[in-house]
Amino acid sequence: MTRLYTLWRDRRAAALIEFAIVLPVLLMLFVGGYQLSDALTAQRKVTIMTRAVGDLTSQYRTLRTAELDGLMAASTQILTPYATEPVRLRVTQITVESDGKVFRVDWSRARNAGPIPEGRYWAWAIPPAYRRPNMVFILSQSAYRYDSVLPNYFDRITFSDALWLLPRRSATITLT
Repeated sequence: MTRLYTLWRDRRAAALIEFAIVLPVLLMLFVGGYQLSDALTAQRKVTIMTRAVGDLTSQYRTLRTAELDGLMAASTQILTPYATEPVRLRVTQITVESDGKVFRVDWSRARNAGPIPEGRYWAWAIPPAYRRPNMVFILSQSAYRYDSVLPNYFDRITFSDALWLLPRRSATITLT
């Protein structure tokens, strides 16, 4: 009986047992926090990339397709160290027609995605604040498929962004 009482009062291994119980929870918090931080960084880089390609495009008066392709290729390098192959990027010039209810796609260029076909469309796709007659906009859109560091535990996420800009140096940008 005294031996059982002595074992009951012995606290030398208590910290080791508590650590063994808490360790899996701490590891899950660490890995989950790392994964969340990595995903947020990738999402932020997608936003910066979308802004960069739109901002650079809006500074031209005349742009050749090869130059625009180069701008899109250079903008994807912002995603480094993430893989740039799965990036879908599109730049489009849109003109709102005089009635403000219809818009026209003047030109569209894309990387790893389809361009928006040229033509006339209903203006519901344009944010209401931008539906002003005879306005010209540059729309830059991007999508990036983010693969987790631990694909067995976290699903694949697609980050996307869109940015509306006005041409800066002229009323419209000519793509040749």
